[in-house]
Amino acid sequence: MIKLLGIGVWVMVVTLGAGYAMASFSGGGEAPAPKQPTYFEGLDYKKTNSIAVPLISDNAIQGYVLARFVYTIDGKLASTLAVPPDPIILDEAFRAVYSVSGFDFHNPERYDLAALLGSIKETVNKRYGQKVVEDVMVDQFDFLPKSQMTPQTGGGDVSKGEIEQMRAGGRKS
Repeated sequence: MIKLLGIGVWVMVVTLGAGYAMASFSGGGEAPAPKQPTYFEGLDYKKTNSIAVPLISDNAIQGYVLARFVYTIDGKLASTLAVPPDPIILDEAFRAVYSVSGFDFHNPERYDLAALLGSIKETVNKRYGQKVVEDVMVDQFDFLPKSQMTPQTGGGDVSKGEIEQMRAGGRKS
C-alpha cells in the first residue's frame, strides 16, 4: 500500500514539474503579430431599392433604365452614420444616369457601367467627406424602351370601366 501511495506522489510531482517547465520555457517569447484583416472582413453587403430613370432624347422620353445596386460598407462605420448610404447612392445613380448624353438606344448594352459605378462611389464618399462606401456593384441594370411599355389596365387614376370606355371611343371627363 505504501508503494502505491509513493507512486501516486511521484506521478504528481513529475506532472507538476513538467507543467512548470513548459510554462516557464514558452512564456519568454514575443506575442504573435495581430492578423491583418482581409478585404472582406468587417464589410457588410447591402442592396439598395430599385430606381427607374427616364432617358430623354429629342424632347421625349425614349425609355427607362431600371437599376438596383449592391454596395460594401464597414459594419462598424455603418452603425455610426446618421444617414445611411442608400438614399445618397440612389440619388447619385439617378443623377448620373439621367444626365448621360449620347445614350445608344439601339445598343444599350454598350453603356459604360464601370465608369458609372466609379462615379457613384467617388461622389458618395465625397458627400460624406470620408471613405464610407468601399465598392459599388450592379445587381440589376436594364433598359426598357418606351415602345415595349404597355399601359396599366388596373389601378392608378383611371378605373377599368373608364379604360374600356376610352377603347370604345368615348372619353369620360
